[in-house]
Amino acid sequence: MKADITPLDIMEKMVIKLQTYYPTHNYKKEGSIQFHLKHNEQIIDCYILTNKGSLTFKTGIIQNPTVSVRSTLYNCIDLAKGNLNPVFGVLSRKLIFKGDTSFFKVLPRKQLKEPVLVPVDPVSKFEKNPVKYWEKPGKVIVLNASPRAQKGYTEFYLKPFVKGMKKHTEVEIIHLSKYKVNPCTGCFSCWMDIPGECVYKEKDDHHSLSEKLFQADLIVYAFPIYADGMPGILKNFFDRAVSRAYPYMIEGMKRVRHPRRYINHKHSMVVFSVCGFFEMINFEPVKAYFKALSHNRHTPIVGEIYRTIAGGLYSNPLNFKLFSKVLVALEDAGEQIIIKGRIKRKTKNIIAKKFVRKPNDLDNMNEWWNERKGKGDYDY
Repeated sequence: MKADITPLDIMEKMVIKLQTYYPTHNYKKEGSIQFHLKHNEQIIDCYILTNKGSLTFKTGIIQNPTVSVRSTLYNCIDLAKGNLNPVFGVLSRKLIFKGDTSFFKVLPRKQLKEPVLVPVDPVSKFEKNPVKYWEKPGKVIVLNASPRAQKGYTEFYLKPFVKGMKKHTEVEIIHLSKYKVNPCTGCFSCWMDIPGECVYKEKDDHHSLSEKLFQADLIVYAFPIYADGMPGILKNFFDRAVSRAYPYMIEGMKRVRHPRRYINHKHSMVVFSVCGFFEMINFEPVKAYFKALSHNRHTPIVGEIYRTIAGGLYSNPLNFKLFSKVLVALEDAGEQIIIKGRIKRKTKNIIAKKFVRKPNDLDNMNEWWNERKGKGDYDY
């Protein structure tokens, strides 16, 4: 359990940070700075001892400090951050100094150490405009993340889409449920202890599977909606991918992200999902997630396929007309994504065509589930 952070902890951490800059600081002098800080109706007394080698933090009161300051804890932090001008602080009585104020020059204001060498991974032209710079992918991998693998509706609706893609390139289907992927423990070993290597590297399949996917130019992430999002096995897979990025932060398309350890400038993705509910709004959580994932992985989304009431279309003969049109459109979408790097709007509209729900449709669905109780025949 993480301990509470006290005002004294804050002050000590600030001094420790300053100490990292102090060895190359050009102004060093022996003395002390006393702080009397008010916080939540309490007074916190602490001081900094300085010499030509280090800055040392101490609690309590030192006799005859070189300089002292009285303020609130927050005003002291603002002063350290440069958000509070000392002159304005004095005039507004936010800061009260006593002693030799020039002694504050012993505290470094700028980092003088060598800058951190951050890996270069700028925004690519393909990332900005994948359609304009599209090249037919040499290999596609479909990662079916349904825990039911070949038994689920995800696999069924994937078949025509894959069939369309196979007309123009090599396609491999991988069923994630057949691999062992442990959940990330948040230990940061892959960033701090053994950079790029997860503690589970030799204990599960994540590394080998990630290497396999890295060889593909296009990855199709396919999954059913589980509990308003993706199945846990897919989220585990994505969480573990932190080991394949550096901890540093760089500018991205619209916000900060991490640079990649392994770079394939042709990488792109398709999101393919089905659900049992009637409304398209059920896909909004995964749409938002993959939009963020796309940015942070430097991998543009070139196609999105979402199909509601997947089981209802399959099992109800009265829905056969729409069902047939959807299957044909899925095959067309597979061809279009390989050739053009996008799916035509007309094709997407057919795939996602709204199911017009009749008054008794909910009763029929509930009856369908009720009939299967205790039979072990859960075709979903």
